[in-house]
Amino acid sequence: MNLRYRDERVAAQLSGKVRTGLEGPGLTAPQKIWYCVASVGGQYLFSRLQSFSAFRRWGDSEQRPLARRLWTLVQRIEGIYKAASFLNLLSFLYTGRYRNLIEKALRARLVYRSPHMNRSVSFEYMNRQLVWNEFSEMLLLLLPLLNSSAIKNILSPFAKESSSSNKEDTVACPICQVDPATPFIALPCQHRYCYYCIRTRCASAASFRCLRCNEPVVAIQREGVSSGK
Repeated sequence: MNLRYRDERVAAQLSGKVRTGLEGPGLTAPQKIWYCVASVGGQYLFSRLQSFSAFRRWGDSEQRPLARRLWTLVQRIEGIYKAASFLNLLSFLYTGRYRNLIEKALRARLVYRSPHMNRSVSFEYMNRQLVWNEFSEMLLLLLPLLNSSAIKNILSPFAKESSSSNKEDTVACPICQVDPATPFIALPCQHRYCYYCIRTRCASAASFRCLRCNEPVVAIQREGVSSGK
C-alpha cells in the first residue's frame, strides 16, 4: 500500500517544507505501542467491563449504591466517547486529517508514501467509497439515538395485523415466539419473556434493550412476584 503514518508533532515544526507524504518522520516507538494498546486493549477491556457489569446487574436498583454509581459512570463514559467520535467524524470530513480519536490523540496522520505512484483505482471510485464508508459510520452512531417506540406508534395505524394477533404477540416471548413456560418480565417495561431467553440476552449484551419497546432492561423479575420479595 502507498500509505504510511506520519508524526504530525514533528511535521508541524517543519512548516512549509512538508508538501507531500514523503516529508516528515514516521511514528516513534512509543506512539506505535500506544496505538496498539488503545486500538486492541482499550476496546477489549471496555467491552469486557460492559459484559461484566450487565451480568452482575450493576444497573439494578436493588444493588448497592456503589455498583449503581459505577454503572452510571460506565454509561456516561460510553456516551461521551460516542459523542466525541461523532464530532471527530465531522472534523475528518472537513479537514481529512485524523480518522479516529486514537490517531487524533497520538497526532498520527495517514499520508502517502510516494506521491508519484501510479494509481490502479480512480479518484472517483475512492471518493465514492470514502463518502459511503463515513456515511454508514454516521448512521451507526445516529440509529441508537432514534426512539423506535415512537416510530412504531406512528406506523401502528397502518398495520394490517388484527387485534387478536397483536394480543398473541404480546403474550408470546419476543425472542423464541412461544408462550413462556417460566415467564419473567423485563424491568421497567413489564414485557414478558422466557427466563432462559432474557437471561441469555442480558448476559451476552452489554446493554440489552426490550425487543418490544426498545427500553433498556435494567433487571428481570419472575411474573407474579412483587419487587419487594
